[in-house]
Amino acid sequence: MEPVRAPLENEEYHAALFTVRRAKNCLWWTIVLSLVIQMAVFVSVRFIGVIDEAPQLAGIASVNDKQTTTAPVKVLDEETAGPAWMWYEVLKWALPVTKFAALVSGALLVLTMLTAVQLSLVGRTGGVAGFIGGFFWSLLLLVFLIPWQQIIGSSLTCGALYNFNDLIDWTRRMVWNAKDATTVSKILYYDRFIGYPVFVALLSLVVQMKFIRGWRRASLSIMQSDLREPADQNDKL
Repeated sequence: MEPVRAPLENEEYHAALFTVRRAKNCLWWTIVLSLVIQMAVFVSVRFIGVIDEAPQLAGIASVNDKQTTTAPVKVLDEETAGPAWMWYEVLKWALPVTKFAALVSGALLVLTMLTAVQLSLVGRTGGVAGFIGGFFWSLLLLVFLIPWQQIIGSSLTCGALYNFNDLIDWTRRMVWNAKDATTVSKILYYDRFIGYPVFVALLSLVVQMKFIRGWRRASLSIMQSDLREPADQNDKL
C-alpha cells in the first residue's frame, strides 16, 4: 500500500495549494482595487472638482488652522449644488470602506502566504523559496497599508490608505487655499495621494510574482513526483 500513498498525498497538497492560491488572488485583487479606487477619488476631487461646490464643505476647518471657513471659493446650497452634494456623500463612505477592505485583506494575505510556506515545507512540494519571499514581502506590504497617521497621531508617518477628511484637509490647504502652499508641500501632497499608493501597488505586485514563482515550482515538483511513481512501481514488480 505504500506506493499508492505518495500520489494521493501529492494530490492533496496540490489541492490545498490551489485553495491557497485562490484565496491569495481574491485578497490581492481587493488590495489593488482599493488602492485604485482611492487614487481615482483623489483625481476626481483634485482635477475634476466633483465636490468643489458641495454645501457640506462650508465651515470645514483644518485642525491646524484657526480659520472658521475653509471651503472652496464657490459653495452652493443643496438644491443648486447638484451632483456635488451626492459626490460628497458617496466619497465620504467609499474611502473608509476601501481602507478597511485593503487593511483586512493585507492582514489575511500575510496569513495566506504563511499557510503556503507551511504546506510547501510539510508536503515537500517545492517552491518554498518563492513562498517565503512572498511572505516577507507581504509583511512589508501590510506595514505600508496600516494608517499610522491615525495610530501614532503624527503627520510624519502615514500609510498609503487615507480617510476622506485627510483628502479634504490636504486639498483645502494645497488647492482651495493655495496662496500659502509651498512647492515642497505641493510635492508632498501629490506624493501622499498618488506616489505612495502607486508604490504600495508595485509592492503588492512583488508579492504576486514571488507567489507565482513558488507555485510554479511546487506544481512542477508534484507533476514530476506523479510521473516517477509509476516507474518506481514497475521496477519493484
